[in-house]
Amino acid sequence: MFWEKDVETKDRGSIEAFQLSRFNETVKIARKSPYYHTLFLEIGLDSDGIESLESIKNIPFTTKDDLRENWPYGLLAVPKDEVIRMHASSGTTGRATVVFHTARDIQAWANVLARCVYMAGMRKGDVFQNMMSYGLFTGGLGFHYAAEKVGALVIPAGAGNSKRQIQLMRDFETTVIHIIPSYALHLSRVFEELNIDPRNDTKLRIAFIGAEPHSEKMRRKIEEIYGIKAFNSYGLSEMNGPGVSFECPCQNGMHIWEDHYFVEIIDPNTLKPVPEGEEGELVLTTLMREGMPIIRYRTKDLTRIIPGQCACGRTHRRIDRI
Repeated sequence: MFWEKDVETKDRGSIEAFQLSRFNETVKIARKSPYYHTLFLEIGLDSDGIESLESIKNIPFTTKDDLRENWPYGLLAVPKDEVIRMHASSGTTGRATVVFHTARDIQAWANVLARCVYMAGMRKGDVFQNMMSYGLFTGGLGFHYAAEKVGALVIPAGAGNSKRQIQLMRDFETTVIHIIPSYALHLSRVFEELNIDPRNDTKLRIAFIGAEPHSEKMRRKIEEIYGIKAFNSYGLSEMNGPGVSFECPCQNGMHIWEDHYFVEIIDPNTLKPVPEGEEGELVLTTLMREGMPIIRYRTKDLTRIIPGQCACGRTHRRIDRI
């Protein structure tokens, strides 16, 4: 049930103490980037960082515009020869935002996503068919690494070519898929055209869905059509991609991994924190990234912290579907 039980069930006091330590370490690393070096001088943030998590609110937000205006290397905090990967957003509303990763960043990302897929039930011996795009988009490679880490057989199918996807599922007895919700519904129609029943003519049991907004009704429809359990995920390229938060088997909100991300919910108009349980804009700080740490990033996504602890036993807080 747990990939890292001691981490996933750590008491709140220990989580917050770890966050403060990692935040101050992140400040030290970020100071090496041109953008944050200048910002910290302007606001007088010294090398010791902050004394309490409450003080984080005194540091300015980072926005997508900041990333674009400092294209391409303005937020890079390590020498370029230590970077082994870049990913980028789609840039549909302007210049794409780019994120750089060191080898350690990639390893940390793979591990936190392994935590996600293991929580959802993937195990060694599963056959994982990844139907997400590979390339600058982060979704494909992130889940690929996670599946390999837990010991599953990975079919890097990529996006599209529906009849081939179905053939792969049947030939190799796929048990777990990663798929965009709207494509899952499209694929169900192709199954019907081929007179194949995905519930009875495949070995599917789990789906990871995300990368686009979808309703609970849509999720339940996918589960009914395929005879599977579908788990919601959330991520964004600026925060590595998938793996920021993920559903556990209780499916009552997505656990956000607080050893990797510091979470704030703010009123998007006043920019002040909202009470726990109230909806607002999600603001995230990376805590475990060395190549390109990002502090207080305004995601523009609306959600809320779900009050109370989850019945699964994990102590990392949950957010509503985004």
